[in-house]
Amino acid sequence: MQGFEFMLYGVPAVLVVMGIMELLKAVWLDADGKPVVRDRRAVVAAVVVAIVVSFCAKFADLWPAFAEWLWVTFAGLFTGLSACGLFSLVKRREPPN
Repeated sequence: MQGFEFMLYGVPAVLVVMGIMELLKAVWLDADGKPVVRDRRAVVAAVVVAIVVSFCAKFADLWPAFAEWLWVTFAGLFTGLSACGLFSLVKRREPPN
């Protein structure tokens, strides 16, 4: 049986959704500084993000002009998320007290 592969510009879609979810959790915070997207909301948000990514991929197949803008958007998103991850790895951390 053949498996189902879903990739955007060589990147598996599951990694795209994971990256967008991490971005949402890091940016969308409540008054206490905790992520708004957590627990059950995270599951719903992940499904919604996956559906949006899937629709974007289909629209890119249908309209070549949209494919160019999608590539630019995802390239910027991937580059920004990569830079954030690299920054998190190299920033100075204090040992826990």
